[in-house]
Amino acid sequence: MSKTGLANHDGMESFVIERSSIREGFQRIEEAGKCDYVLSEGIGQGYARLISSVNRVHITDFEMTFHRKLEIESVSNAAYVDLFFCLGEGAEWDIMGKTNERFDFETDESFLLSNAKGKERCTIEPGKKYRFMGVKLHPVTFQTILKNIFKEDDYARNGGLREIFGKYPMTPAVKVILQQIRNCRYDKSLRNVYMEGKLLELMATYVGEAVLQNGITNGSANLSRQDMIGIRKAKEILDHNLAASVSLSELSKLVCLNEYKLKKGFKEMFGQSVHAYVIDQRLEKARLLFEEQGLSVSDAAFQVGYGNLSFFTLSFRKKFGVNPGDYLRHVVKYSMN
Repeated sequence: MSKTGLANHDGMESFVIERSSIREGFQRIEEAGKCDYVLSEGIGQGYARLISSVNRVHITDFEMTFHRKLEIESVSNAAYVDLFFCLGEGAEWDIMGKTNERFDFETDESFLLSNAKGKERCTIEPGKKYRFMGVKLHPVTFQTILKNIFKEDDYARNGGLREIFGKYPMTPAVKVILQQIRNCRYDKSLRNVYMEGKLLELMATYVGEAVLQNGITNGSANLSRQDMIGIRKAKEILDHNLAASVSLSELSKLVCLNEYKLKKGFKEMFGQSVHAYVIDQRLEKARLLFEEQGLSVSDAAFQVGYGNLSFFTLSFRKKFGVNPGDYLRHVVKYSMN
């Protein structure tokens, strides 16, 4: 396999596989502006795919299972921002630069990381099904995106929003965008336009939700630190029980807050009432079930907690501007073909 990196007119480094200690274990295949690296049978099964590389952004897709335990290293000669999404089994890795740090994440978690120059080392366990998607951005590109998402005074007040770096659970909305990026059917120039739009949508959705999840707000004189911890806990309970009907009374008891403070504080921290948040997340989850599994409208509605199909259809159309049946026929099935 060639060790030469992809042509990088945007100043980014070569694809991580070409900088790794096991690059000889991959066969490189280039076609229609895409680049796949297929893992050799002697090492394992799977692939690493460079989905897009434009405007100082790399979008990658990894799906691999290895036959034996491996220590994989790669070296970076430039600083960058990485956004990882764990869609399979979890992993951990070390970054060795000016300071040594260890990171780990599990299924359905994401990690936003600002990397300096240095070496990365990842321990691969045999038999585990690794499945990741990643977005690597030049720091200038990342800062530009942040400034476009947030008001200038908010951006400056939060020191460039450094607090957004860290680990977060993936939401249905983020998973849908990742699925659409992965299933993009366009080629050449149209593909680049589509990817740029989806990248902005992904970053706006991810960063916006990360800010909310991390409580990076202007603060409130009416909410104590303990109140905010309880309200975040309430959100976690709702996230893990979307199909269930958890009443405000039950929720307030579970997080030890009175109903008034929970109701008012939740809207202040997350921009929605408890009820509106649950409806919004249920609909995003239904859309994800369409995208990932191609479920029927009735099956998706049932799985996210709707007993009334007509009400589900009305709610879906109100949020997404299209009936769920039309979305399934004309959007999802088109991308799957």
